[in-house]
Amino acid sequence: MGKDRNEDPKAGLLKALGATLAGVIATRIAAYIVTTGWRLVTREDPPQVDSAATPMKKAAWIGLISAATGAARQTARDKVKPPGTGP
Repeated sequence: MGKDRNEDPKAGLLKALGATLAGVIATRIAAYIVTTGWRLVTREDPPQVDSAATPMKKAAWIGLISAATGAARQTARDKVKPPGTGP
C-alpha cells in the first residue's frame, strides 16, 4: 500500500516518462477520433478560432475536444503510473 521506499529512482523516472509519452499518444488518438466523428456527424470541419462559425458551435467543439483529450490523457497516464505512486 502506498509508495515503495525501495524503488529505484531511475525506475520512477522511466515510469514518469512512459506515462507522459502514453498521455501524448492517447491525446493524439482521441483528437483524431473526435475530429473524425465531428466530420461524420456534421458533414463539415470542426470550427477554427478565426472561422465564421456560431459561438455555440465553437463552444460545443471546445467542450467536446477538451473533455475527450483530457480524459484520454489522464486514463493513459494512470494505466502506466497509477496515482499515489510518488513523484
